[in-house]
Amino acid sequence: MSEKEAKNYFKKLMNDTQNKIDNVNNQKSRNEDVKIDNNEHNQEQNMSESKPKKSKIAIATLKMPDGKEVEIPLPPKVFKTGREGYYAQIAAFVYDDEVYGGQIQVWKKTPKTPEE
Repeated sequence: MSEKEAKNYFKKLMNDTQNKIDNVNNQKSRNEDVKIDNNEHNQEQNMSESKPKKSKIAIATLKMPDGKEVEIPLPPKVFKTGREGYYAQIAAFVYDDEVYGGQIQVWKKTPKTPEE
């Protein structure tokens, strides 16, 4: 896989990920619209909640030893611990004629609660 092919692959991956997030947000929006029709009492509250949220994709840039940069799209994720952040499984990218893979995860730091 050439560097150009790798860049095109990650652009496609980023676009596909964004489209999936948009589809999920649109589906949530449609589901909330149904709730509005079924429950007039909560109509105003649900209308404000039914606005699609803008998705946020973080971009991690790996700077390799020779200065080449590889951009990795990180879609939002809620981890099992409940922390919010971003995560990506890196399928493959080529550097110095070798294929690399891995994963990147970052999360919002929250204060630890004392155990009782």
